Amino acid sequence: MSKTKIAFVTGSRADYGIMRHYLGKLKEDASIDLELLVTGALLDSRFGKQVSLIENDGFPIGVEISLPINPSSNAGVLHTMAVALDKFGEYFQNHCYNLLLVLGDRYEILPVALAAAMQRIPILHIHGGEATFANYDEFIRHAITKMSWFHFTATEIYRKRVIQLGEAPERVFNLGALGAENCLEINDALVPETVKKMPSKQYFVVLFHPETLTERNPVEQVNQILLAVKKHPEFEYVFLGSNADTHGDEIRQAIKSFVSANDNAKYFENLPTDGYHALLKNSICLLGNSSSGIIEAPSLGIYTINVGDRQKGRVRGNSVIDVTCDTASILSAMDQLTIKPEVNPLENPYYQPNTVERYYRKTKDIIKLTQEGITKFPKAFFDINFKI
Repeated sequence: MSKTKIAFVTGSRADYGIMRHYLGKLKEDASIDLELLVTGALLDSRFGKQVSLIENDGFPIGVEISLPINPSSNAGVLHTMAVALDKFGEYFQNHCYNLLLVLGDRYEILPVALAAAMQRIPILHIHGGEATFANYDEFIRHAITKMSWFHFTATEIYRKRVIQLGEAPERVFNLGALGAENCLEINDALVPETVKKMPSKQYFVVLFHPETLTERNPVEQVNQILLAVKKHPEFEYVFLGSNADTHGDEIRQAIKSFVSANDNAKYFENLPTDGYHALLKNSICLLGNSSSGIIEAPSLGIYTINVGDRQKGRVRGNSVIDVTCDTASILSAMDQLTIKPEVNPLENPYYQPNTVERYYRKTKDIIKLTQEGITKFPKAFFDINFKI
């Protein structure tokens, strides 16, 4: 029997890091021919050109498709998406897969999903059904859901939302979030020495991305965080690079200027996944608006000061302290964690035991369906009983 061809499309350090252990299980399966389709920020030197992370992990790369990333405006982002649609449309015309794995809600991934759907390649969508009302990720995520045939969601609430969007319940599975389990397995050999040398519980990790559907100026927002940080010079601060969303470059520049002027601040454009988790685990908390503060940090026993509205709509546990994006509110939360820290056990609604194994086994169940002689979706595929 021929191998099942599976591809995962990745455009950022974040989505690759989330999928890494799950992809490892697929790669070890002798009946699966796995390829990674690399694009977006992973191939852009401004964002650290982190394709080497994939190469070092030994995953086969099927193709590298560079995109003209221009986050200075929505028009620039739309141009990136248009080029991605054109290039991946051509690629999928000549390269067929039994299953395409797609994670989340990135704008550069939407045209990839569209190109695959138009070429009738079955899509397995991961992290669908979630809500982020302040970002264009919100409607991008739901659009990808409608192009996909199979769905792995992170909570039961999200599973129900995918079904509300019209997807067949028997093809939607609540398996938990990979990131909530991945972060519990940190490979010390892959943690940079600069991270290992950070003084435990004496620093904040700061990671802030743009709100793309609000009227808030991103530089004004990040300056509110920097003013709060300035008020607590007794701590160290580790900043990570903002993503490639609209106006992300402006946030990045403001942070770099701050770091260069303050000895108690460090900046990493990118960190390997194990390095990021180690950094987070030994910090006071995560300050900013990254989804990792909601999904991964509680598994590490770390609080998150969630700033602004970027993550508004997501399910969250008791580790998340929501604050408005103003210096006084941020300072109040920082004081709460450093003067009178909470000691309650942290809950993670995204964690389920053996998530990676369950993802793998359910994927194998899906493969059984795609082995009904299906290379690309024939009409008969729509009549298959999808009970798994």
